[in-house]
Formats: sequence, C-alpha cells, structure tokens
Amino acid sequence: MMNFPLLQNGRLKPVITVLTDYPRDDLASDEVRQALISACAEENLDCFALDVGAIPGMDTVVAGFKAAQLSLNSHMGYGHVFLVNCAPRKNIISARSKGESVVIGILENGVTVLAVDSGYMLAPFAEMVAEGRAVFFESRVPNEGSQFRSRDYFPAAAAQMAAFLRDRMAESPEDVTAALQSGDLSALLDGFSLLGAPLDGSRVLPLPQGAVWYIDNFGNIKLNLLHETLLELYKPETHIVLAVGDNLAEAVIGTVGFSQGEGILALTRGSSGWKDGKGRDLRFTEVFLRGGSAAGILHDARPGEQIFALSKDDLRQAQQQLRDSGVQYIGAHNLYMMSEARLLQMFAHFGLIRDGFDSRPLQKKLAEDNLAAFLIGRVSGQDAA
Repeated sequence: MMNFPLLQNGRLKPVITVLTDYPRDDLASDEVRQALISACAEENLDCFALDVGAIPGMDTVVAGFKAAQLSLNSHMGYGHVFLVNCAPRKNIISARSKGESVVIGILENGVTVLAVDSGYMLAPFAEMVAEGRAVFFESRVPNEGSQFRSRDYFPAAAAQMAAFLRDRMAESPEDVTAALQSGDLSALLDGFSLLGAPLDGSRVLPLPQGAVWYIDNFGNIKLNLLHETLLELYKPETHIVLAVGDNLAEAVIGTVGFSQGEGILALTRGSSGWKDGKGRDLRFTEVFLRGGSAAGILHDARPGEQIFALSKDDLRQAQQQLRDSGVQYIGAHNLYMMSEARLLQMFAHFGLIRDGFDSRPLQKKLAEDNLAAFLIGRVSGQDAA
C-alpha cells in the first residue's frame, strides 16, 4: 500500500490549510479560524493541523500560485485539504450578496482543493487539468446569502471534505490506493455531498507565458516560465533586455540563483516549481538581483503582468534597421518618440516576440532585413480589416 503520512494508527488525521486574502492580524482571519475549529468539532475531526495563511487582497494570480506551490509540493498527500478564498468581489454592492462559486479539485498526489473560482485562481493547474492529472468540479457550496462566506460557509465545506476523506480511508485504504495509483481521481470524491458536475475546462484560464506569478519579500520576481524553456531560447550569459510597462532593464541569463555576481540582474532557475506527470522536477525562472531587489528595478512588474524580452544585440539591430529604413510612423506609433520598453511591446503585439521571451520571429525578420516592411504591412493589413 502507498505511504499515507496522515494515516496515524489506522485513522486519517487531516490537515486543513486556509489561504485567504485577509491579513493574519485582521479580525476576519480570526473569525475564519474560529469557524473552522467549530466546523471540525461538529464533524468530530481529529486534525493533525489547522493553518490559516494570507494572500494579497483580491490578487487571484498570487492566490493560484500559492495554492499550487503548496498543494503540489505537499508530502502529506491524501487528507491534506486546501481552502483558498480570494475574490475581487465585483458584485459587492449587489443586494443578493452573490459571489463567485466554489470549485472542488483533487490533484494526482491526493491533495484536495476547495477554491473560489475567480480570475486566475486555477491558472497554475491548467496544464494538469488538460492532462488529467487534476480534476475540478462545480460545488454545492452556497455562493449567496452572506457577505462573509469565508466564515459562514467555507470552513464548514472544508471540514466536511476532510471528514469525507477520513471516512473513505476508513472504509477501504486499498480503494484509495488503487484510485491514486491508476489516476482515477474522480473516484476519490465520488459520493461527496457537496460535489457538483465536472468543471468545464474552458473555465480554467492560463496566464500568458512570461507573466509574473509572484514577487517575494526580497523582491525576486517569479515568472510562469520554465527555466529549461528559457535556456532553449537563450544561452547562459546572454545579455538581454526586459520590458514591463514603462520599465526597461538589462539582465543576464543565469543558471541558478547565485550564478551571477552581486548587483547583476539575472534570470535564474528559481526555487519554485513542482514535478510534472513523468516525475521530472520543474523549476520556474526568477528575475533575481543578488544583494538587492529585482522588483525595485522593474517596479511596473505586478502579478499577472507579462514581461517581454529579447537579446541586447537583437534590440540594437532592430533599432538600426528601423533607423536605416527612414520610417517614422508604424501606424500610430512614432518610432522617433517611442521608448525601448514600448518598442518591445510593439514587437510582441505584432507577433515578433511570442510568449514574452521567444524572439525567434523577430530574429528571422532581422536576418531577412525587412523588419520595417513587415511592420508596415501588418499595420496596413489591420487598417484594411
């Protein structure tokens, strides 16, 4: 039988982790924790641990990333329940007090996730859902009737899930093991009273590649770009330029966090990531400044914002070709007045930089020496359309 760390003396002792966009020292956080303890008592749950963590207010990108980083790296597996509540509360003025719905998911490691389906909350799980390594369902958790669903409804749902998993394990550890080993994840939730229909995959919105997932306390900018993918595009030690908003910065392609000297902005193999379906260790790129804050340089970087990049040499060559062409305007864009950051964004808009970091289409136009003609043609085509 598989190893179940939360199976203690023949009885499952669940762990419930709550991630909510209330500060830890806020009364709301205390009320949520108290409601969770009460719900666990009502379900006669002997929990291994209850934990309430914080995420930035109304930031569904960070909520999704934190939930994925913690749940996919959980060594506790079956019996570890996540409750994630972060919602923009777009309809907070509604008299009906109706909010975004809760979805229920289970991952291939056995961890279950109850989350408010809002914004990019499910973005990190998009590929796993497509591959069948995670499944999500609608739920029957109420989404109206209270302005404080985090206290009034969600803790009870998490406790009911934990109790269901406990009882399922008590009934047949062999069935739980077989379902996990075969990847029949839906079977593990079959019969749960709050479970609804399978979630439409189109509801799971992926972030654009090269987007910011999270900025940590040290100012390291975590991207949703696998570092192995970045190294397929640029060799280590390549000097590149990064653009986000009106910010432009030079950086160096590195390998691991401390591969560059102090004061050098680098794109390195970060500490965040998880394993893929074949057990390979995936790690995401971080924009890292040893001895300083990368976010302090790229201060327009925010969770969800896409960063654009190309090599410093390619930028110089592109600028030279545009100058030599004598063209001043590309549509409404005045090349004489355009910042380098906006130039990169224009290249991305016209498909010359894909997924934030893939500048091979631009390199092709540079090699053909027809960059200006291509851009003019694209603008003319759009105008005609």
